[in-house]
Amino acid sequence: MRSWYIEDAGGGCRAFSEVLVLVSENPYLIYQRLMPLTWNNSITFEEMARLTVVEMMIEAGASRSDYFYVCSGNIFNGLHKWLTENGYNWETTKMDGLAHDVAENAFRNQLLKAGFPADIKLEERNYREFYRTVESWIKADPTRKRFLKDIAVRRKPEQYRYLLKGNSSHTRKCAKCQKKISAFSPVVQYRCRENGKKKNRYYHPECSPYKPYKNKLEEAHFQWLGSVVSGVVLPVKKAVPCSVCGREIPPGTRAVHAGSGKRVICGHPECFKLNG
Repeated sequence: MRSWYIEDAGGGCRAFSEVLVLVSENPYLIYQRLMPLTWNNSITFEEMARLTVVEMMIEAGASRSDYFYVCSGNIFNGLHKWLTENGYNWETTKMDGLAHDVAENAFRNQLLKAGFPADIKLEERNYREFYRTVESWIKADPTRKRFLKDIAVRRKPEQYRYLLKGNSSHTRKCAKCQKKISAFSPVVQYRCRENGKKKNRYYHPECSPYKPYKNKLEEAHFQWLGSVVSGVVLPVKKAVPCSVCGREIPPGTRAVHAGSGKRVICGHPECFKLNG
């Protein structure tokens, strides 16, 4: 069994191709590809990345008996799903070592070949500042626009930006029916940009224009004072006492949240007899 590391570089920069690498440290094997700057927009960004990595896996002779360590970045969401569906052994991990170095060096080599100043380097993984410098260099010369990525083909289709989740303590207004979305109830969140600013719209699940692409909803149904109460399971933002046992629930801990009249019920999931 071989262990493979799958990493990327350059995904946060608006210019130059993303680098995808498939690496084995023992035996020492390196495979790498550049994502195209543009392609037919019938293929999503995540699907293009998946196809590129699978191509490297075939070339490397990687098999289901091997183990894969994959970067957790969104670029590999499609690959994560494909590996699971096809019975591969894998996990996400933070990348260091050979895979990280190969990917970063390959991305930097693109810049140097294009004439980017060699004395300007990525410092202490401050990617945001470094990519801003690269983008400023592109803008300084109109002929360098050929290095820009086609953002349109990389942008997720609209329906992919709908997320089914548990509403927090806020009462929201449905963007379609304009009626109230109760606190601690299922809600569809739509992420978009308006005038360059990130915005969110919210819908009742039955009002959503699309079936949500991702589902982070964990519902809770339980008996409370003789009635069935419905809520959601969410991390608590600050320490609160459990409504059942009275013990403190630390910040960040998953807990049942529900509304019962004007009272908010919050507690350890194991303290409730949940009915699905």
